[in-house]
Amino acid sequence: MTSPSLEDFVKQLDAISENDGMLYGRARLLSDAEQRHQRAILQYTVYLALSDAFKCFFLETVELINPASRKNMTEPLSELHEIFVTRLIYSFKSLCGADRVAICGYPYQAYTLLQDVFNDLVLSSAALQKVTDFYSVDGVTPGKPVDIAQVRELRKRTEFDICQKMTGKESGLTQQTQDELSNWDALFHSEVHGVHLSLAATLGFMKGTELQPALPRFDAEQFAMFVNLYFEVCWMAHRLIPALQLPGVPLSQEWMNKWAVLDNALEMTVQALTVPHGNKIGAAIVELVKTKFPFNAQSDFPL
Repeated sequence: MTSPSLEDFVKQLDAISENDGMLYGRARLLSDAEQRHQRAILQYTVYLALSDAFKCFFLETVELINPASRKNMTEPLSELHEIFVTRLIYSFKSLCGADRVAICGYPYQAYTLLQDVFNDLVLSSAALQKVTDFYSVDGVTPGKPVDIAQVRELRKRTEFDICQKMTGKESGLTQQTQDELSNWDALFHSEVHGVHLSLAATLGFMKGTELQPALPRFDAEQFAMFVNLYFEVCWMAHRLIPALQLPGVPLSQEWMNKWAVLDNALEMTVQALTVPHGNKIGAAIVELVKTKFPFNAQSDFPL
């Protein structure tokens, strides 16, 4: 039996995907539902403004610390700066990706994307403070050949040690904050590995009283779950941005003023999103960020 040509292959897919005379009509239903969800988000003016302000500031900073500014450097720059820049940009892109996924109608799926961003930011902050180093975070031992098994083992051991020192029993954080962060992490895992939040949202279907919606539909509670976590992680990332500054080449006072405005706005938002609901995680995140992300606009790359 001969394989169909590419043209015939596409025709077969067209034939099985027609709905009411429209090719791929049901896929368009999906697009329409996503657009309705995006329109529903327009009511969240503070969310949109703060999210976009964070993105604008990050992009502006990356432009300002581009290699052209290194002509003012008097000392050679460590390769660790390139590693840090790459890690932080990756975290930024992940935040942007989660934001778009949530806005298009998949807030719980976006929620799960934030766990790795949180972990990566904690590890980067620990490395900047010399609690660990970026090589250990990546599972690499300089000067030694790469062994995949050893890389995995070193990364796993480093992550465990840093977790204890940054958020766990060796962190110096209050017991209440440690407990809140532990519960917060457990909630992450319950959705990432058990989709428990998503399952809870379908109780009506399980009881036979509602249809199971395969198309996105706006749900204020689900979106709020994402927004709370999104801004908490954005604040952590924002606290690391000053470390992009090159030693001896500080950015302008105007840039520092912008950083301070955004830092204050993110702190206020983290508090405001949780306090009205009696949720203590807001206060725990404030202690975590201020204690374990102790950077400000005057900070520069310390390694």
